[in-house]
Amino acid sequence: MSGLYRRLLRIVLAAVAGIATTAAMVRLVTLNRRRSPSWTLLVAALATGAGVALTAGLVWWAAGPRDHQRRSAMRILALSALFGVTLTLVLARILIGPAVEALPDTQVFLRAYVAVLAASLAVTAGFALIGALSAGALPLTRLGVPPRAGPYRTGVVLAVSGGVLMVPGLLILVGTAVYREGALGGNLHLSVLLGAVAALYGLLAGSLMGLLTVRVGQVWRPALAGGLGAGLGGVVCGLLFPLLGVSSVIRSGWGFVLIVAALIAVIHLGWGLSVRRAMTRILQLGERRGRPLQVASRVQVNVVATVALAVLAAVLGLTRTLGEFVTSRPVNPAPLRVTQPANLDATAFCPEPSGVLERAVWQVTTRNDRPDLSCQNRVYPLIRMPGPSAAAEEAVPAAALAAEQAAESPDPAAASGFDDVAALVRSARREVLFTTMQWEEGPLNPGQTLARALADLYAGVRAKPAAYPQGMDVRLTLGNFPVLSTFEWGAEVWGALRDLTAAGVPLSDPALGWRVQLGNYVGTFPHSHVKLLVIDGELLLGAGFNYGYGHFPRGHPSGRGDNLFDLGLVTRGPVAQDGVTVFEDLWTRSKVVECDAEPNAANPQRGCRLGARGVRGGPPEVRDAEPAGTQRVFSLYRREGFTEADQAVVAVLEAARRSVDLLQVNFSMDVGCIVALLNPALCTDRDRLPYMTALLDALGRGVRVRLMSDAGGLGGIENRIALAYLGREMSKRGIPASRFEARWFPTPLHAKAILVDGQMLVVGSMNLHYSSWTQGPLGLAEYDLATTAPGVVREFAGIYRTYWPQSGNIVLPPFLTETGVGQP
Repeated sequence: MSGLYRRLLRIVLAAVAGIATTAAMVRLVTLNRRRSPSWTLLVAALATGAGVALTAGLVWWAAGPRDHQRRSAMRILALSALFGVTLTLVLARILIGPAVEALPDTQVFLRAYVAVLAASLAVTAGFALIGALSAGALPLTRLGVPPRAGPYRTGVVLAVSGGVLMVPGLLILVGTAVYREGALGGNLHLSVLLGAVAALYGLLAGSLMGLLTVRVGQVWRPALAGGLGAGLGGVVCGLLFPLLGVSSVIRSGWGFVLIVAALIAVIHLGWGLSVRRAMTRILQLGERRGRPLQVASRVQVNVVATVALAVLAAVLGLTRTLGEFVTSRPVNPAPLRVTQPANLDATAFCPEPSGVLERAVWQVTTRNDRPDLSCQNRVYPLIRMPGPSAAAEEAVPAAALAAEQAAESPDPAAASGFDDVAALVRSARREVLFTTMQWEEGPLNPGQTLARALADLYAGVRAKPAAYPQGMDVRLTLGNFPVLSTFEWGAEVWGALRDLTAAGVPLSDPALGWRVQLGNYVGTFPHSHVKLLVIDGELLLGAGFNYGYGHFPRGHPSGRGDNLFDLGLVTRGPVAQDGVTVFEDLWTRSKVVECDAEPNAANPQRGCRLGARGVRGGPPEVRDAEPAGTQRVFSLYRREGFTEADQAVVAVLEAARRSVDLLQVNFSMDVGCIVALLNPALCTDRDRLPYMTALLDALGRGVRVRLMSDAGGLGGIENRIALAYLGREMSKRGIPASRFEARWFPTPLHAKAILVDGQMLVVGSMNLHYSSWTQGPLGLAEYDLATTAPGVVREFAGIYRTYWPQSGNIVLPPFLTETGVGQP
């Protein structure tokens, strides 16, 4: 075929490609039927203009005798990207399914981790192919790179860059995509996101490419060029995608693949052409100066290779550590063993409640012949974080309260709700049972407040042993909280031991009958989220707060307080014996610290270890159910194999007739709905948690529901997804939107509380979140208290009245609220 015919064929093919692209763009922009006709016409006109310009450019490029090397480089870069994406898809299809299926269904996080590893391997291989095929587009041989080494070096560069940045890049995009406006709003916001991630990729790839090809003094040129070129490609895609209505295309699997392929091709094209230009500039500078500036020395290449191998070895080691970390090791889900109060038959216990809400919960808590300990209790004011509050003033005897006030820090800025818990501990006369999920380590940490209270209690036992004739039995267990900084489970138990030892709390003093035992829950995925305190089998605290710095006020001397709002409910009476049952259940699922001698505060682990499981015990004289008032309080517990709290909360929501006020840090669907960030249609009724079903039914009955929740972090993203689903489902059921109101709480929030019909209050650790409403690796151990005590109900209603006007309106991202989204 002559040169003329080849040119005519290229022109025809270029024209056909341009016309087809124009038709596709016009079709895409008209798929979104939510736009007004005038807006659709304008966008279609813009797409047509862009298509005509593209067609003219393609024809001009095909017809003109331009820079053949540049055109060849563009073809190589574009085709390399397409081949690399194809390889990634093929490998992902081959690797992910079999790798995940080889693991048990119960290992949810391990399966997800292996899937991410397989996807990373596929992406790395795909980028390696892109790099190897792109070597011909770069002037590597002119820079002194051996012909056989060129594909190898570019393959390694892009494999490392693409593989390393895949997960961070996705996290950046997903983590910010949920906010509708972003920093700059609209299409420009998406362009900034894609541009930033692409520029980061281009900068890393350009730097590595420079280190493997040119001397150190010239590395900045390909690094800067790569960052600018790839970033520009990301910005262009971010501007064009919304204009072309790609959100409609991305909802199909192949549409998503098409968009990703186009994104990678454009970014890689920008990177390759820019790096090519930078390398050409380096060659020109060398020619002008009459000496080779460009060639990287062998030492430089070897150093880069050595560092890369070291990084690879570290990554492989971390891969194994992460695999161990995400492995599920649940505790045996045996039936709950209920502790019967010693004087159960001798006490005039509870008649059946007559109130609708009380009866709904009572029917759950008394199943399987469980003792009814809900009546003859007294409820005190709420413990509030950051606090302090008035709970201790009413719950603690006057003499013990005076001792507490004497022990308080003279610095008012150090006061917090943890002081209220410490006052309860100092009031003990025979036994302290305490559990929390987290005990954050560091100077002036909250756990030190509890440690000082136990030290004061020990000093009281030493000073007046006659007041403690049976001695003092103290048991504390932590929830095996994962420490993400070190990928360890339960390491905080050693921090708790350090704080106890530093405060002067001995583990044993046989002469005084003093004994302290410290344990750590053994389960991983799930662990324990319970926060509970029982004093002498009579006083019970169920709370939502951990022993973490965030609950301190912002002016706290530690400098780490964050005003994290939370609540705890304190009660005295027979229900405390149900708290003993819950603690004993957790204790037998904990390993107890064993020490050869009294531990050293500087190194508490020396001579100490986590030994055998805890054994039920405690002094028999504090196992009686002691009446203390006239109020109803229900103890609600849940863990693997036991779902009493789930059933009780659903029951009280189903019994609601007028109103439900929710103060909840979390408000989520099941974990699978996180994919709604990519495709809202994938979040369906199957992902609805039981509490959400109960709320929808209540809304259908005419119940008014209000929610104050938290906007930040991953929880804030999940909250938005659930709120969007709830709004769509209300619309589908014909429920007026005015029945549900939601706002963002004005301060950092960690509370989990529900007020139903202005009569029953539920407070504790149980979130409206899949971690509190599922069984298996995601289902944590949780504990709530529910009461109809008028005083504390009025107090919580006052809290709601105070914060509701201060809370901010919730505006959801449009892509979560589009008509038809979420339909099965």
